[in-house]
Amino acid sequence: MKRETTRSTRGTDLFKAFLCLLCLLWLLPSSLQAQGTLSLDQVFAKMDAVAKTFHSVQADLERTHMTVIVNDKDDASGKFYYVREGKEPRVKMELTKPVKQALLIDKGKLQVYMPNVNQVQQASLEGRQDKVETYMSVGFGQSSQDLKKNFDVTLAGEETVDGRKTTVLDLKPKNSAGFKSVKLWIDQQTWITYQQKVTEASNDYFLLKYTNAKVNANIPDSVFKLDMPKNVNVLKL
Repeated sequence: MKRETTRSTRGTDLFKAFLCLLCLLWLLPSSLQAQGTLSLDQVFAKMDAVAKTFHSVQADLERTHMTVIVNDKDDASGKFYYVREGKEPRVKMELTKPVKQALLIDKGKLQVYMPNVNQVQQASLEGRQDKVETYMSVGFGQSSQDLKKNFDVTLAGEETVDGRKTTVLDLKPKNSAGFKSVKLWIDQQTWITYQQKVTEASNDYFLLKYTNAKVNANIPDSVFKLDMPKNVNVLKL
């Protein structure tokens, strides 16, 4: 009788252990996923920590413009510079391949210089400097409040891009901005943008990739100057 009771007890213990093992196997994947994937609030906290000390970034730039209706792809590469200086942000996109071109935002003025046609287009940004930081440098040292003020932000998961683990955010402009959406791939090492996709109202889009980024680099004033000939053709916009 005692032997039968022992066998029964052992059988019950084995059954309990088996149930526990099943529970662990069922719960473990979701537990690991929950630990490995950050919530949107946690992502905002990471970005806010960077925003507190951020003042500049420079990076290599790869730019692709896709015209969807004709399936036309235009690739270019160069440099990107951004310095936050109060309400007067400084931005420069300097394309060197395949054709030289530069976009400069500095001292309340927008300039687009095209050496191949010896022309510079100029426009005043008076009263609109805040838009520069909102749209031209999105994901570079902006706080969560800045993002939420101008966009509806959705967490779109995680992706590995070029071997880098990134957090993906979908941004929908709250006000008409000439484009439909912005998708950001935030580098989980630096918590700034590694890649952007800006989709226009026509569904054409820009894909911008920022590599070899140097945060808070000392960028000289000379970077924010355009080396133009005296006879350059100036077109006011």
